[in-house]
Amino acid sequence: MKEKNEAKLTILVSNYSKAKRVVKNVKSIFRQNTDFDFKVFITDMSCDKNQADIMRNGLQEFPDIEFIINKKNLGYSKGHNVIKGKEKGNYILVVNPDIIFEEKDTLQKMTDYMNSHPDIAILGPKQINDDGKIAMTVRAFPKLYIQILRRTFLRNLPILKNKIAYDEMSHLNYAKTQDVDWLQSSCVMIRRDFWDKVSGYDERFFLFMSDTQMCHKAWENGFRVVYYAQTSVRADGKRLSAGGIFDFFRKKVIRQHLIDAFKYTLLNLKESNPREKYYKNKK
Repeated sequence: MKEKNEAKLTILVSNYSKAKRVVKNVKSIFRQNTDFDFKVFITDMSCDKNQADIMRNGLQEFPDIEFIINKKNLGYSKGHNVIKGKEKGNYILVVNPDIIFEEKDTLQKMTDYMNSHPDIAILGPKQINDDGKIAMTVRAFPKLYIQILRRTFLRNLPILKNKIAYDEMSHLNYAKTQDVDWLQSSCVMIRRDFWDKVSGYDERFFLFMSDTQMCHKAWENGFRVVYYAQTSVRADGKRLSAGGIFDFFRKKVIRQHLIDAFKYTLLNLKESNPREKYYKNKK
C-alpha cells in the first residue's frame, strides 16, 4: 500500500437536521482514493441531541473525526469558522450535509487541479441532484432588486426575465470547466492561504451571502473562482432559500436571505464587478 503524504486537506461538513445524510456523506469521503491524508470536522447546529447521536454512532469506525456540537445555531459563517486554528494542509473543503462523493477520485482531482493552478482560490465541482438533474451552483454577482423581483410574478416580464436568467446562470454550459463570478458553497475547495487572509467566512452574514462575499474577495485579491466540470458529487437538490415573495411573511429563512442580500449590497455598494476588474488588469 502506497504511503500517504502529510495531510493536505481539511474537510468541514456542516449539519443542520440531516444527520442520516451526513453519515452517508462522510462514509463516501473516507472511500476516496487519495495520495494524501485529510482531517475531517463535523460541525452541528441542529441543537438536537438526537442529531448528534446519529452522527456519532453512525461514524464510530472513524475515530479521528472531530465533532463540534454547538449549543445554539451559530449561523452559516460562524458555524464554519469554528475550525479556525485547527486547519491542516493547503486546502479547506467545505461540504454541505447532503453531498455524496460517488466518484472515488474527486478529492484527488480537485487538489491536483488546485496544485496546477495556484491562481485559483475557490474551486467547485459539478453537482448532480438525486433526481439526476445538474444543480445550478453557479451565480452572477447579485443585484438586490433582482433578488427581490425573482420571487414575484414580475420575474416573467420580458425586461426582467433575461436579467433573472443571467443572474441564475441558466445559460451556463455545465459540461465546461470555467471561471465564474461565484459558487454556492455546498461543495467548494478553498485555498488555505486565501482562507487565512480573509479569516474564513464573513461573520456579518448569518446564513446566506457569505459564500458570495468570499468569492467577491477572491477576485478582488487577484485570485480566480472556478467551476470544475471534470468531476461531480451528488446533492439532494433541496434549496433552503427557495420560495416566493409570500413566503417572506411565513418563513424566517426567506427573510434572512433578503436581509443578508441587503447587507451584501451595502458592503459592495461602491465596488464594480471584481471579476471584470481582474480581467481588465490582466490585459
